[in-house]
Amino acid sequence: MPFSRRRFMQWAASMPAVAWDGLKTVPYNDNAPVGDGLQAVPSAFRPELLPSKKEIWDQQVWMAKLGPKYTGNKAHATFVEFLATQLQSHGVDVARERYTLPRWDARRWEIAIAPVSGSPFNAAVTSYFPYSGQTPPSGVTGELVFAGTNPTFALDGLQGKVALIECPTNTREFANLYKVWGLHPATETFPTATRPARGPVGDLTPFQKAGAVGVILAWTDISDANAADQYTPFSRPPQNIPALYVGRDTGAKLRALAGSGTKATVVLEADVFPDTPTETLVAMLPGVSRDEIIIINTHTDGPNATEENGALGIVALAKYFSRIPRHDRKRTIVCPLTTGHFAGPWVPSMRGIITKYPDLIKKAVAAVTVEHLGCEEWMDDAVTKYKATGKHEWSVAITPSKSMADILIESLQGSQDRAGVVNPVNGGFLGEGAGLSRAGIPTIGYIPQPNYLLAGPADGCIEKLNADLMHSQIQVFAKLIHKIDAMPAGQLKKT
Repeated sequence: MPFSRRRFMQWAASMPAVAWDGLKTVPYNDNAPVGDGLQAVPSAFRPELLPSKKEIWDQQVWMAKLGPKYTGNKAHATFVEFLATQLQSHGVDVARERYTLPRWDARRWEIAIAPVSGSPFNAAVTSYFPYSGQTPPSGVTGELVFAGTNPTFALDGLQGKVALIECPTNTREFANLYKVWGLHPATETFPTATRPARGPVGDLTPFQKAGAVGVILAWTDISDANAADQYTPFSRPPQNIPALYVGRDTGAKLRALAGSGTKATVVLEADVFPDTPTETLVAMLPGVSRDEIIIINTHTDGPNATEENGALGIVALAKYFSRIPRHDRKRTIVCPLTTGHFAGPWVPSMRGIITKYPDLIKKAVAAVTVEHLGCEEWMDDAVTKYKATGKHEWSVAITPSKSMADILIESLQGSQDRAGVVNPVNGGFLGEGAGLSRAGIPTIGYIPQPNYLLAGPADGCIEKLNADLMHSQIQVFAKLIHKIDAMPAGQLKKT
């Protein structure tokens, strides 16, 4: 029988706060020192109980072959069912929360250019703006005009035109956003800033209101290989105007033609599926105490093999901790695997868990958000050639809690990870852990951010991931959760 939210509440209310199964029956004591003879004491990391690298990587390869897992599509639904089956096979109870959304699936896109003089041609498109708008098969046609460089736009005179916008990538000022708690390896230098390939224009409605029939967004400072298949920006409401991306050289060519009477035809055919179902999973593994909970969370929707494979890491952790006797796990582990990260206007993702499970949030002593595992670093070089750097991607591990930072840094020792454990002193708490942190739970948001994070190619960027690194990162999480389980709740909250 599915483990419903009602059953979860009943279970939480009825579970005794003592050790059982024939063991010495003692109340859970948050201040009991380790090694005092009590059997309700957390155990140390046992690597032989963790699923093998091959088992995890086989699941990763299978997931990548599903293709992009955009919220509610067939690939995403298949992945969610796989996760539920895996969790249940390890003896973990699973509840489901169902949502619906008007799923938008792009089907065909192109740009045809008809200059006043010279031959017509098709401009190479690198990707589309998700949920922007759709056209008939013939597209929409208007004079191509230059409408500015983000974030400065010229909106006058766009009626019936196709607006061309130049889009330099936005800089994320790490030095301003974060204070570094610690690095692994300690010899590394955390970057002061980064310029990820993310959609710099988040709102197209001003162009729609100005009367433009379509928008062309031209990357200016990244390679076409880096720009390819970028599903960005995600989690935006429908824009009601079709928009496509082009690469740097194509953008320069189009700008030279803009304002000369050149016609541009923008084609973006898309299907909308109203009331598409999509589900969040909530997995529960009881510990000795019903009154204190460790949350391990992620989302399940995403365009590629790393965004989002955190759920595979959580399945591995659930299997691992289910093999450890219950009396050696002081706290209950709850794993929300949410949908809606890529459909925020309709599906609340982790916000839905926070709203629907207030007792869970109240009892949570700590949370660990697991996202984007196994990433190798790929960058554009000085001549804008996109290639591997030979390094692992930075794992940006965000937490305002010094205690949580300290035990994560300890857990990273001996791992393959290249991680910056940082305090979001000026915002910058990204991902599914942000809401948990705002709710007052000591939270670590573990969020590598490679350039290909939002790219949705058919192969899922699987060639950019590292099986050894992914397995090493999951070991780090297992060690971290053991340390959280052993630490008094009051100490976890220390900043």
